[in-house]
Amino acid sequence: MNKSLRDYLHAAKQAGPEYYVEVKRPLDPYLEVSIIQQKLAAEGRNPVIYCPEIKGSSLPLVTNLFGSFKTLALGLGCDPNRMSREEVYDVVRKKAAGKKKPTWVQASEAPIKEVKLLKEEVDLSVLPIIHNSKLDAGKYIGAGFMITKWPDTGVANAGVYRHLVMGKNRLGCMINPGNDTAYIARRNVELGRSMEVALVIGHHSAVVQASLARQVTELDLMGGYLGEPLEVTRGETVDLPIPSQAEVVIEGIIDPKTMATDGPYAEYLGYYGEGNKPCYVIQVTAITMRKDAIYHHLDSAHQEHSLSASMMAQVAMFDNLKAQFPTLKAVTLNGWLGTYLSMKQRVPGEAKQAALVAVADNYGKTVVVVDDDVDIYNEREVMWAISTRMIADEDLLILPGIKGAHLDPVSYNEGRTGRGPMTTRLIIDATKPVEKDFEIKIEPDEQLWNTMRLEDYLK
Repeated sequence: MNKSLRDYLHAAKQAGPEYYVEVKRPLDPYLEVSIIQQKLAAEGRNPVIYCPEIKGSSLPLVTNLFGSFKTLALGLGCDPNRMSREEVYDVVRKKAAGKKKPTWVQASEAPIKEVKLLKEEVDLSVLPIIHNSKLDAGKYIGAGFMITKWPDTGVANAGVYRHLVMGKNRLGCMINPGNDTAYIARRNVELGRSMEVALVIGHHSAVVQASLARQVTELDLMGGYLGEPLEVTRGETVDLPIPSQAEVVIEGIIDPKTMATDGPYAEYLGYYGEGNKPCYVIQVTAITMRKDAIYHHLDSAHQEHSLSASMMAQVAMFDNLKAQFPTLKAVTLNGWLGTYLSMKQRVPGEAKQAALVAVADNYGKTVVVVDDDVDIYNEREVMWAISTRMIADEDLLILPGIKGAHLDPVSYNEGRTGRGPMTTRLIIDATKPVEKDFEIKIEPDEQLWNTMRLEDYLK
């Protein structure tokens, strides 16, 4: 039997309050869940948040599964308190290389079939769907991954999109044009077909992380991430593989020739996305769930949105750059269209060259390169390197007229630049000059740093 959302929540709870907290009073689905998450983040805390009671629904809610590197690593079976980032990334590589085909189970063995709402019983209001931010167009499902099939091959595809509640049995489905499901929808239009979908809400963190991959068969990757084949069963009203250990599944049909509009919607960059964006419409045909289902929520405006796929993205980024620059030490995305690289520069100009490769691979609107003695996971150290190792008229590169990142409010504001979805990339070389001696960085004594513990000295 596959690991489930419950197994992950148990592991997070056992790990302590840094990983898991519970809300002790009922929450209103309008804004209150998001405010709790934002207040914790303001204190530098990003645990999984379990909400036993959401007004208007009998189901509990859990959010912030992807709020930090540590909660993401825990979802992949790692102990981030004992393992370095590099060790965790090695686990990601091994799991991605160990893809496994799904295995089919009978409906009688699938907890997702314990409750079935069919035909007139279908009613999305039974779910604790949240209104995240004040100007959002309404309540959105943000954490579910949607399963479809490539029409020419029948191979299942999974991806995470946003879904606006449009009625008791209707959901919006906003898919950006470059995503796999958008290609699937357009192909169905060419073939004159409707599109069956299954929106999966609530599964083990590893499964949801794998659903965010690109250019792979996601259900196979889910098996790799779980360490065992993903167990699936048949849908009630759609011919699709349904993860048997999921919490909630919404089945439905999209007519890809018929469009509606979506938005505004609060996004990860801290701005509301534009309103009246074209979106597909899901006509819901069934809701199935566990008898004690837990609803998984994601606040799109919170940092967990950008962190959710960060493990696989950073591994791919690092491996690509490392192959070209062997002295690369680390790479990280800072969540707001920025990328930091640390490396031991061997010849003058190598840091700028690495940054240019990162830009070419769309790894950031702003790329900062620092030396390998700078901790790129510490923003203060990165800013210190910029302040003390950069000469602005020599170490800044500006690259105009490059395609902008999705949702970047500047590059998508035609009135400001007149260039449409184009933007300017900035490279900052904050490395020491290779060709001359440089001042010595002050470092604490390594032996004392590793052996002296504050709790042994302070009351």
